[in-house]
Amino acid sequence: MGHEGVVAPVKPTTDSYTYMAFTLPNGLQVLLVHDPDTDKGAASMDVGAGSLLDPPEFLGLAHFTEHMLFYSSEKYPVEDEYSKFIS
Repeated sequence: MGHEGVVAPVKPTTDSYTYMAFTLPNGLQVLLVHDPDTDKGAASMDVGAGSLLDPPEFLGLAHFTEHMLFYSSEKYPVEDEYSKFIS
């Protein structure tokens, strides 16, 4: 991938992280953050949805979905294990 359309975000002088922002061909906006002092990597997504967009017949759907992220799963069978891994 080239560096066309790559933007360097404005940041405070005390911020030692490096950033790269760009838009993928499908329109997805990406912000990469590099912290040289960490031993983990992570990804995050903001889908621009929430309780105000819940369908009337499923009020609370966004909140329910958020909570489902932190329950156990096949890959992380212990409740809250994924949260502990990323923190």
